[in-house]
Amino acid sequence: MNTAYKRIVVVGGGTAGWMAATSLATALPGSTVELVESEEIGIVGVGEATFPMLRDYHRLNRIDEAEFLRATNGTFKLGIEFRDWRAKGQRYFHTFGNFDDLVGPACLWGQYRRVNDPALGPLSEQCLPSVMASQGRFATPPADKPNLYNYAYHFDATLYARFLRDIALARGARRTEGRIVEVKRRADGGVDQLVLEDGRVVAGDLFIDCSGFVSLLLGRALEEPFVDFSRWLPVDRAWAVPSAPSG
Repeated sequence: MNTAYKRIVVVGGGTAGWMAATSLATALPGSTVELVESEEIGIVGVGEATFPMLRDYHRLNRIDEAEFLRATNGTFKLGIEFRDWRAKGQRYFHTFGNFDDLVGPACLWGQYRRVNDPALGPLSEQCLPSVMASQGRFATPPADKPNLYNYAYHFDATLYARFLRDIALARGARRTEGRIVEVKRRADGGVDQLVLEDGRVVAGDLFIDCSGFVSLLLGRALEEPFVDFSRWLPVDRAWAVPSAPSG
C-alpha cells in the first residue's frame, strides 16, 4: 500500500498503543512505525471484557485465536448478564448475536408469546448462547452456520498489550523507551518532533496519540478542547473488581 506517511509515531503503549502499532505494521509494511512509551508511567492492568468486534480486529491483523488465548489467559464471552437491572432479583442476559430466528411471528416462542402461555419461560431459555453461558459451556459456531451466534473474550489487558507488542515488533515496528518532555510543532501547527528526557528526538510524518487521559498530544500540545458528553451519559464510571467464578 502506498502512503504519504513514511514515518508514523504512536505515543503511548498499553492496549490502545500496541493495537495501533500492530495494525499499522501489518497494513503499511513500507512505512516506519515507532511507538514511544515509558516504563515509569505504566498501563492500566485490569481484566478486559470485550465485544465481538475484537474478533474482526484479529482477523484483519492475522492474529491466531488459540495463540491469543494462551498468551493472555483469555476465556470466551457469550454476552453480558445484568442482575437486579429493572427490579431486585430480575436478570437479563444480553447475548451477542441475531435474534431474528427467535422473535419473529413464525417462530415457536413468538406463537406461545401471543397466547401468554405461562409455561413459556424467558426468551433466554430458547437462545443457544444464553443457555451455554448459564451452563458454563462453549463451542464455536459450526462451519456451515458461522453467523448462528457471536462471541467475544475476557482476558488480562497487561498480557494482551505484551502479546500485541511482540506481534508488532516481529512485523517491523520499533519501540522507543523514554519520557516525552517537549512536543515541537511545524509552521502549520501540526506535530513535528518529540523530545525525550535524555535529549533524543523522535520525528514523524503522522503522530497518533494513545497517551490516555494525559492526552499528551491532542490536549496538551495541540490544545484541542475536551468534548464533555456527561449530559448524555448518566452512567459515566466503571468499577473494576475481581469476582469468583459462577460455575
